[in-house]
Amino acid sequence: MQVIFLIVKLIGAALLIASSFSVGFSMSKSLYRRKQFLKSFIVFIDSLATHIRYNTDDIFRLVSMCSDCEELKCFEFFSKPHTEPFEKVWSKSVLTIPRAYALTKADTDLILQFGAQLGKTDIDGQLKHIKLYKDFFKKQLDEAEEAIAKKSKLYKTMGLFAGSAAALMMM
Repeated sequence: MQVIFLIVKLIGAALLIASSFSVGFSMSKSLYRRKQFLKSFIVFIDSLATHIRYNTDDIFRLVSMCSDCEELKCFEFFSKPHTEPFEKVWSKSVLTIPRAYALTKADTDLILQFGAQLGKTDIDGQLKHIKLYKDFFKKQLDEAEEAIAKKSKLYKTMGLFAGSAAALMMM
């Protein structure tokens, strides 16, 4: 009977360690997803600048043409007719960005501010606006890379050690 009890304890301890490690691993992965989203958004901005410079479509269509990667599917809104202004449609789209990308409040605010001014000025004004925000997003990307360097291993290690500590206390 004691052998069965010991085996159950060991299995429970192993499951506790594995689950806490997977939480740490998941938190670490969220840092990488944020970085990937920001990289995709910078590519989106570059593509948008090119399309604005050489294409005469409306802003809805231009944004939709440029949002061709998985991370930016929320900005594919040209297929529906819009009665609302672009800024409002953009804001609604930003709110649908999945939480899985682990964007910070600063990231989300920057995306909202970026879209708020699109389509409101002439081509030169929009290109300057895009260049300015590209620099802002590059700073956010640098911050995301720094967070990965500092926190990625920490999350995994803390998950493992927290699970191990809890398993030892359980024993």
